[in-house]
Amino acid sequence: MRMLIVFSLVMALSFGLLTSVEAKQGKIADFTLNDLTGKPVTISQLEGVVILDFWATWCPPCKVEIPYLQQLYDEYADKGLHIVGVSTESVAVQQKFIDQMRKQGIKMSYTFLVDPDGKVSKQYGIQGIPTTIFTNTNLDLIEKEVGFIPEYIDKFIKIVEANLPSKK
Repeated sequence: MRMLIVFSLVMALSFGLLTSVEAKQGKIADFTLNDLTGKPVTISQLEGVVILDFWATWCPPCKVEIPYLQQLYDEYADKGLHIVGVSTESVAVQQKFIDQMRKQGIKMSYTFLVDPDGKVSKQYGIQGIPTTIFTNTNLDLIEKEVGFIPEYIDKFIKIVEANLPSKK
């Protein structure tokens, strides 16, 4: 039985089913990237629940996910939720997209970071977008979801509510 488990893990790693973000004992790597204004943001300095959303402006499921993430942000930001979009696209490309979405009545007011050389995306083993990672101040890996369909939002709400900082 033990050989079967080891073989299964080796096969999963070989085929990329377990990524580097998952392979580190339930922790994710800390990183610092600049936001769209050039201000550095370090993930471990965000207190509460953090949703890391690896996305791109050309990605249809990402466009579907954005209003749902914004809803979560509007509802839970003052309770300790941070949503951080991470894209390899330039500031100009992301800002143009945000402006276009705003003209369509879709607000995007959470944090957006630029991963210019894709270093963080590679470090996290991102192979498909959107990839949504839930973590906290301790950088515990709470959940990871690749892709998005609206049915995921109920799961996202439960994860956020279960992991928000306790009221004092």
